[in-house]
Amino acid sequence: MAEKSVAVIGSATIDRIIQEGKSVCRLGGVVTYGGLTFKRHGIETVVVTNVADRDKSILKALDEEGIRILRGHTENTTLFINYVDIYTDSRWQEMPASADPITAEQVVRVLDDIDHLHIGALHPFDIDQEVIESLNRQNLLVSMDVQGYIRYRENNRIGHRVSDNLAGALSCADIVKADETELATILDSYKMNMAELMRAYTIDEMVVTAGARHGGFIRNSAGDEIHYDAEPVDTPVCTVGAGDVFFASYLVNRFYRGKDIPVSSKLAASLAACQIEGHHISAKALSLER
Repeated sequence: MAEKSVAVIGSATIDRIIQEGKSVCRLGGVVTYGGLTFKRHGIETVVVTNVADRDKSILKALDEEGIRILRGHTENTTLFINYVDIYTDSRWQEMPASADPITAEQVVRVLDDIDHLHIGALHPFDIDQEVIESLNRQNLLVSMDVQGYIRYRENNRIGHRVSDNLAGALSCADIVKADETELATILDSYKMNMAELMRAYTIDEMVVTAGARHGGFIRNSAGDEIHYDAEPVDTPVCTVGAGDVFFASYLVNRFYRGKDIPVSSKLAASLAACQIEGHHISAKALSLER
């Protein structure tokens, strides 16, 4: 088994970002922001994703940084339109197209070569449930961002509610990330408090973010809550991907480098701020403008 190796699974997306009256097109998705962050920390990284043949060139940024890409075939590539208000740290989305679900057959090809699987679903059907069910039988560290399981699409507009597929994903995850709104939605739907949720799904750590200005906290299985502050951002450029960068950085420092929660969260917050300022994964590196 490869040392310090991670597979990130989920859609690589074509992101149309509309902000301050301007529109730009970039490569996106957890596989992009999380994958590049893992790789830039020296972690051997493989991405499992589905991108249409006509769009395969969008993965160039990942390939150029030495990320191994296992691309499945699909008629459509997932497309998001992100409307961003940089001053209020708010965003709303549309998803006009989605790729076929990532299958267990695709994921099983990498399981013998990794010790960490990072689930980056962007909507409830991004990853086939057979993949999720099989992970309970694997001796892997599994981390997951809940964002995809709190989304639904209606007339291409993205709304928020808890998917039936979330429970299975929580059951196989050791480390779970949610923003404060997503967490509140889950707890309300499940009629649980946070401690009950973590016990029910045997979650070791819950990483909760509260936006680029407010920091957040990490709760461990003992019930301790360790709060962290957001790093100041002098000149915000774009918040898209900052949460993915934060989580990947936290995981690297916490579980690959053995740092404690306060140090890991502080380092992650610093890198997320760097991303918002455009200095970590640059807009130029991700640009799909032709």
